[in-house]
Amino acid sequence: MRLVSLKKATPGMKLGRTVFTEDGKVLLGTGMVLNERLIQGLEKAGVDSIYIDDPRTADIEIEDVIRPETRQAAVEVVQKTIKQIQNTNRLARRISVKDMGMHFQQVFHAILDDLMGSEEIVVHLANISSRSSAMYHHAVNVSVLATAVGMSLGYNRKQLTELGIGAMLHDIGKIDLPKELLDKRERWTPEEFEISKQHTRYGFDILRKQHDLSLLSAHVALSHHERLDGSGYPQGLKGDQIHEYAQITAICDVYDSLTTPRPWRRRYMPQDALEYLQGSGGHLFEHHLVSAFCRHIAIFPLGSSIVLNTGEAGVVCRVDPNYSHRPVIRVLKDGRGNDISMPYEIDLKSELKYFIVGFEDESLFVVPETKEVQ
Repeated sequence: MRLVSLKKATPGMKLGRTVFTEDGKVLLGTGMVLNERLIQGLEKAGVDSIYIDDPRTADIEIEDVIRPETRQAAVEVVQKTIKQIQNTNRLARRISVKDMGMHFQQVFHAILDDLMGSEEIVVHLANISSRSSAMYHHAVNVSVLATAVGMSLGYNRKQLTELGIGAMLHDIGKIDLPKELLDKRERWTPEEFEISKQHTRYGFDILRKQHDLSLLSAHVALSHHERLDGSGYPQGLKGDQIHEYAQITAICDVYDSLTTPRPWRRRYMPQDALEYLQGSGGHLFEHHLVSAFCRHIAIFPLGSSIVLNTGEAGVVCRVDPNYSHRPVIRVLKDGRGNDISMPYEIDLKSELKYFIVGFEDESLFVVPETKEVQ
């Protein structure tokens, strides 16, 4: 199995992983043979890349750190809760939304059990969805990432639950932003960005009234845009004034936002997003929290099509979590771009003269130009 840009998808290719809709439903199932109509449908749905079956990479299994059914259940709970809150009178929702905490505890405990059952927590975030920047998938991704960081810091189950649910609901306040702002396909203007900042207070106001949710989870919604040097919002908190849960969620939020395509820009390469975070350590985020995060991220995810300094191109087939920047590459093309009949593997961890210079299809990615993350 390998990841390809939808632009390079051709009729006859077989889908290697299910593609989901923005609310967690199956859009196109594993094993479907693509035709022009299906490819056009994926493009219309906002999908920019897919996993395909390929005999040369048939043994490469891309497994998410949580089971597909766990992810789907979590996305559906986020989606249903948002719809429920949107359909609830504003005054009533400020009191409590029925069983909200119970539902989120159930789906989060399933996420936590999956993570605890993994031998190695290296997050590849292999799910593919339409409009994947939607709040639902982003919420689950940030929760998974934050929980992995919390586990590496030795958090107990109660702390992991407070952190994970807070991370899953960190953007819940966006439901009170103007609909035209959320639906906008262009980058927000400075004035619109100022309006959007209110989502942190809106989210806190919603969550702090829920009797079965921790107040610390509500503070994640309030403070996940605060920054170590005081440059964040809404309160301009500094240093240890910012709860560690909120700092962890902020790091995960930034990473997932950068590596997800937006209507106004392509996705950032994982190594560029990590470089941004590492460069922000000490002034935007705590160094030790950034380091804990980076230990659990596959810089070059399994199935990624990459290019080596020799010009050879191939697919990431194995990742050592201790050397995630030096994976094993299965070479499929020679230095002149020709397909080779007998693919071979290069272990970058031991073959130091080789290194990755980029992804084969760089049209999927953008070169970082700004520190602003929306």
